[in-house]
Amino acid sequence: MASRRTKQAVYGVAYLIVFIGIIAGVYFAFIRKAPSCFDNIQNQGEAGIDCGGPCAKVCIPAGTDGLITDNVSVFIPNPGYYTFLAQIENHNTGFAAGYFDYSFDLYDASGTLLQSFPDHSFVYAGEVKYLLLANVAETTTVDHAVLAAKNPDWVTASAMGLAPRFGNPLPVTGSEMSSSTITVMGRLTNGEVASFSHVLIVAIFYSVAGEPVGASQTVIDTIAPNQTVDFSVMYPATPGVTIEPALTKMFAYALRS
Repeated sequence: MASRRTKQAVYGVAYLIVFIGIIAGVYFAFIRKAPSCFDNIQNQGEAGIDCGGPCAKVCIPAGTDGLITDNVSVFIPNPGYYTFLAQIENHNTGFAAGYFDYSFDLYDASGTLLQSFPDHSFVYAGEVKYLLLANVAETTTVDHAVLAAKNPDWVTASAMGLAPRFGNPLPVTGSEMSSSTITVMGRLTNGEVASFSHVLIVAIFYSVAGEPVGASQTVIDTIAPNQTVDFSVMYPATPGVTIEPALTKMFAYALRS
């Protein structure tokens, strides 16, 4: 009787092993996802989670800073309209973000989210740059805004190169003022051997006392090597706000192709 029970136990274990083997085979063959650079797991020879090795994403060393966002300035160019200016900093001198997502999130005094405006940008190694959201219509009073940056696509500084030599801040060459608008003229010189397309110009306007009171932007479609381009940036004439055009600061940003 004992021998019979022993055989039954052995057969039971054998059947269980075969059953587990079949289940494991089905799982690995048909259910388990193949390793990839987007599975949030360090596998397939990756140097980190989904970075290095076969993955294009660069692994950032421990202790590397993320993108640092500053307080958002809120301007009211016209009743019911808002303009938001923020600064983003990349303190990493060895790494740049060729792409990152960000959003301007607008809140009322109670902390309720009113609107969110997503966009994307780039930042060079060690660069500090301005991001602008201009002339947004909002019927509810905006108490404050927050700039949220995420998902940076890190690359080495050498892979992206240095920020273009545009001579920021750019020189103010003139201004015009009317009852409805203030126009500030500037000049951009490309001191590089490469052409740049979609050069974004961000202008910050100041009062006579040196306080920032508004911001606007324009785009230069293309600029050739050693070329100089004149441009202008406009801002609404706001009641109760006096702008000193000579104090305007203008910055140019462009991504190397």
